[in-house]
Amino acid sequence: MPPTFAQEVRRLRNERGLSLSKMTDLVPYSKGHLSKIENGQVHPNPEMARLFDNVLKAGGHLIELADAPARPIPSDHTTLHTFDAMFDHHRALGHRLSSEVVLPSLRPQVDVLSSMARSADDPGLGRGLWLLAARYAEYAGWMEQERGDDASAAELTKRAVQYAAKGGDPELGSWAHVRMAEFALYRGDAHATVSFARQAGKSRSIAVQAAAALREAQGYALAGAADRCQNALDRAAELQRAASETRYGTTSLMDQVAVARAWSFHDLGRHAEAAAILDAQMPLIAPTALRARTRFGLRRALAHAEAGEVDHACELVVDLLDDIRQVRSATVHIDLTAFSRLLSRLRPAAGREVAGEIGEILFA
Repeated sequence: MPPTFAQEVRRLRNERGLSLSKMTDLVPYSKGHLSKIENGQVHPNPEMARLFDNVLKAGGHLIELADAPARPIPSDHTTLHTFDAMFDHHRALGHRLSSEVVLPSLRPQVDVLSSMARSADDPGLGRGLWLLAARYAEYAGWMEQERGDDASAAELTKRAVQYAAKGGDPELGSWAHVRMAEFALYRGDAHATVSFARQAGKSRSIAVQAAAALREAQGYALAGAADRCQNALDRAAELQRAASETRYGTTSLMDQVAVARAWSFHDLGRHAEAAAILDAQMPLIAPTALRARTRFGLRRALAHAEAGEVDHACELVVDLLDDIRQVRSATVHIDLTAFSRLLSRLRPAAGREVAGEIGEILFA
């Protein structure tokens, strides 16, 4: 019989040489309450499980144990189809709204689905529930990244990989490295971006290989390695033509290679070329995909500004401001900050009012 959450907390605490008194310095619980937790008198909620998992360095093991239901939860294929439809609903909301609005209803579904998967009597249904739990966890991780919480994003991505493996899908394990490359890209860490992308590129999935090549190209561009960037972009284009659809990643871009090429050209200083590509790609992004439109719309404005078309860039940003306020994306705010610095440096007459509005958004 597998160990319980309480038994594992006690074992890990003893292994690490932590007394109950010392544990009270690491978690917001009294010595008496900790004793009740270790005796199984307190059932762990998801937040408690994440806290103990982090403090005791359990690598997600305690989170998994806390997911296990106290009694079987009835589930059937109708439930699976319902949660599948709900996922599309959550994703549609994520396109248009702040992650802080979406996450409170999205994260609990991860815990519910993983519990249902554990209790499913039908192996086929169990695999389906694990795969759906993985999709929810992966998307919740993306929403946490958009909120600016990279630690929570990494934790959810790790859970997604574990759940996908239980469902028989090894693809997400490689896709997680694509996500880690994205984390590094937004941090401005070119070496880590390329390193994670190369790991993802070892996947058997052509779709994951294509996404990995795109992140690799962006990492090279960040470092100014133009030839390596071009080679990676060419490889990504070839892979993209041969790839089938994947369950993970963006659904908002018609041509991911073109957009990544523009992103890379901007970082390489080829601003006019980047602006021209994004001018052609922006009309292809659905009007409802506000998160994608703000992210790549800001890149477009930055490219035009650096190409010498500052007034036009300001006009583009003005058209985006309401959407930026609505999605409240930490990754979008990175480029918004860059645009604010550019206005401060160039001081265009048309940029004074825009700069004021950007300041209100960034420091709201």
